[in-house]
Amino acid sequence: MKTLLSLKLWLAVCLLAVSTASSAGVIWESTSGDSEFFAPGFLFPSGETFGIFSEGASLASATPLETFTGFKSYASASPFKLALWTTSGWISESGSLALAGDDYLLSFLKPGLLTNNLVFLYGVDIQAAANQNPVSGVPLPASVWFMTSAMLGFLYIGRRKQVV
Repeated sequence: MKTLLSLKLWLAVCLLAVSTASSAGVIWESTSGDSEFFAPGFLFPSGETFGIFSEGASLASATPLETFTGFKSYASASPFKLALWTTSGWISESGSLALAGDDYLLSFLKPGLLTNNLVFLYGVDIQAAANQNPVSGVPLPASVWFMTSAMLGFLYIGRRKQVV
């Protein structure tokens, strides 16, 4: 049973390493020249503070162009970054989900918290900017060799425990 849990954990880590589903730190641009953002709470807008930064800004040292809580309409022709204010500073989104057309659900993961650590922001009339820095992924042959050797190792450990 313990081997199965370890196998699941390593499989999840390997899939995360080769996944391109995450879009952390995406540079966004408006599709209509006027984008809207809404931070939903349970029934009311969230009290979280979000910031809009220029595309080349460092979240660690830059000042946001604009900040907002709840709802924001932002008109700009320039690409921008979105961030969430936490006790440790500004953090970028940890992932995004395309809902319909150019509507996105952005998720932010607050560091250091075990509960209430996920914050959502809906973005309307936005898309990922064309000038993204390419994300270097794990080459397929290296990931295949790594996964194969890990699977063989788990099979060997499981076989050895059955003999004893």
